[in-house]
Amino acid sequence: MSDPDRYFVRGFGDVDSGAGGIAWRLGEIEGGLILQAEEASVTGPDGVSDTPDSRWSFSAPVAAGALSGAAIFRHIAVESSGGVIVCTSSGPAGMTGHGEERTQAVHRFDDDEIHFEEALISTQYDGAGRPTRFGLELWPQEADQSNRAGATRVSGSLLGSSDAGSVWAGVFRCHADGAEGIGTYLLWRG
Repeated sequence: MSDPDRYFVRGFGDVDSGAGGIAWRLGEIEGGLILQAEEASVTGPDGVSDTPDSRWSFSAPVAAGALSGAAIFRHIAVESSGGVIVCTSSGPAGMTGHGEERTQAVHRFDDDEIHFEEALISTQYDGAGRPTRFGLELWPQEADQSNRAGATRVSGSLLGSSDAGSVWAGVFRCHADGAEGIGTYLLWRG
């Protein structure tokens, strides 16, 4: 069970202005990032919500045990077709690649959720190990995976990011379901 005041990731953005933000609280690990005029600044999770331009595009609870036993945790959220796609992934210490991570994704609408049977994350990193681009391939329940058209595809290019302790967070320009929007990517390494 998740405690929404202690375990969450929230984000907002405006693709036309290139502004956005992400706030997180994962138990004792918390912070926020605001992107304005191509400048990213780190703040606390409450500082992001105090920003006048912030209109939460999503607020996603995170399971209280999401970091328990994990060496890595990812949270990706993207505006899409009247809702938001949320993808999370975590992996234990000693894994040899992110293909070994436990990944799940859901497309959330106002009153509905569509869960994906399989979620694949592809991330391009810079020389310092920070994400610069990402892709999601999301397969709905009972989809014919031999037909590539059956998957939902999402791509994102970095607009701005910052490190905050063990967390890297970024705001991305994203394409999902033929629409352009803002996405966020949070990467925690324990």
